[in-house]
Amino acid sequence: MSITNNEAWKNIFKDFKILDHLQKNPYFDITANEIKSIDGKEARLMTKIDHKEHLPQIMSENGLSILAIKNGLYRIARTNPFIDIEQTPQCEILKIPTPKNILSINPFNIKSESEALDIAYISGMLKEVFKENTFLTIRGRLRGELDFELNNIPYKVEGVQIEVDGGYEGDLSLHLIEAKIGYRNNINIRQLLYPELFWKKTIKNKKVGSYIFYYQDNIFRFIPFDATKLCAIHKEERAFKFIDSSNFSLQNLQKPKQSLINPQAPFPQADDFERIHSMFISLSSCEGIKKSEALGDFDLVDRQFDYYLNTLVWLDILEVKENLISNTPRGKKLLALSYKERLEEFAKIIFSDPICFQILTTRDYNPQDFIKLYRIESPSTMKRRSQSIQRWIKYFDQIFD
Repeated sequence: MSITNNEAWKNIFKDFKILDHLQKNPYFDITANEIKSIDGKEARLMTKIDHKEHLPQIMSENGLSILAIKNGLYRIARTNPFIDIEQTPQCEILKIPTPKNILSINPFNIKSESEALDIAYISGMLKEVFKENTFLTIRGRLRGELDFELNNIPYKVEGVQIEVDGGYEGDLSLHLIEAKIGYRNNINIRQLLYPELFWKKTIKNKKVGSYIFYYQDNIFRFIPFDATKLCAIHKEERAFKFIDSSNFSLQNLQKPKQSLINPQAPFPQADDFERIHSMFISLSSCEGIKKSEALGDFDLVDRQFDYYLNTLVWLDILEVKENLISNTPRGKKLLALSYKERLEEFAKIIFSDPICFQILTTRDYNPQDFIKLYRIESPSTMKRRSQSIQRWIKYFDQIFD
C-alpha cells in the first residue's frame, strides 16, 4: 500500500536530517531525485503545494515551506508563501449587461478560467479594472529567471516553470492574472510573484502588475496583488456580474415522489454550496483525474475534500471508480445548463431526498430517517449533517432572491 505524502515527507526529513540542518542554516535545498529516493514518490506531486492546507505536517508544525528554485531543485525554509483572500467581495458588485452578438461563449455558463477571462475581456470588465485598453498577449507556460527574498531567505530562481492564465498589455502597463473557478481562502505566491518578477525583468519600460481573479458564484472578482508586501489589496478590489433573473423559489418545490440522489453515497457533510458547485465545474473539466491529483487544486485537507467529493457523488453528477473521478450522464446534462438553471436542478435533486425536504419545510428532521436511509445513528452526526442542508437552504434563498 502506497504511503501518504505526509509519511513520505516525514521519512525525507528523518533521512536527510533536515531539522538538524535548519538549526544551523537558514535553508535546506533538496533535489527531485533525493525526494524520490526515499519512498519512490514523484517530486512534482510531492512539491505541488498551492494552498497552505497541503503543507506536509512536518513542515506545518515547524513553520516551514518549500519553493522551487531550479528545475528539479527545491528550497525548504522558515517562510510563509501563502496569501490570504477574503471569501466575499470587499466592494460593491457592479451589474453589467451581457455582451451582444457573442454566441460562442455563454456568459451564464462559464466552465473554465479561460472562458471566464475571455468574457470579462469582451464585456469590458478588464478595461474597467486596468483603466486602459489592452490586448491578450500572454497565456500559458514558460521558464524563466528571477530573484527575491522571503523572510530574509534568498531565492535565485532559474529555469522554473512559470504559468500565466492571462497577460494583457496596454500602452502603459502589462497586467497579469492568476485565475480560479471558485473561491480559495489562500494562494501560493509562486503563482503570482514568479510571473510578475519575470516580466518585470523582461519588460523595462512598462508597469507590471498582477491580479487574483475568482469566478465565484457568477461573480467576477479582480483583486490586485502587492508584490512588495506580498498580500492581496482588497481595498482596490473590483467585482462584476451580468444582469440576470429567475422566478425559481425553494418554497414552490413539491413533496418528492421519488428520490433523485445516489443512495449508495453518504449523506452530505459539506456546508459551502458555492464550493460544491465550483468543484463540480473544475473536476468535470478533468475527466479521469486521480483523487490524489485533484486534491491539490483546492484549499481543503484530505478529509474535507472527501466530504465535498462525496456530496457530488451523492448528487449523482460525478462518480469515483478505481480512484478516478469522472462525469455521470446527469452531470453532463447539468454542465450544459446556464448558471441559474443548473442551480434550480441542484435544488430539485437535493430536496427530492426525504430528509432534505423535511428540513426545508420544517427546519427539523426525523432521526429514524437517518437511521433507515443512511444508517446514521449518532445524534451529533445527524445534527452536523442537517446543518449542511440548512446552510444550503440559506444559500439558495440568497441566490434566487
